[in-house]
Amino acid sequence: MAWLVGLVWGIAVLIGLVVLGLCAWDLAGKVKRLRKDADGLRTLQERLMDLQAQVADAQRRAPTLRSISGR
Repeated sequence: MAWLVGLVWGIAVLIGLVVLGLCAWDLAGKVKRLRKDADGLRTLQERLMDLQAQVADAQRRAPTLRSISGR
């Protein structure tokens, strides 16, 4: 009868290890995807900062352009 208890505990440990392995594999995939997403967001942030600088430049030039056009 003691062997049955040992067998059940062994199976439980094995199942636990399989579950932990699957969790680690899933988390690794999510970390990879999140890093890729973060890289894309950094690129987007750089583009937005460039656009912001262009808008600020256009706003600085707008009074000059208005005075030249006579409006």
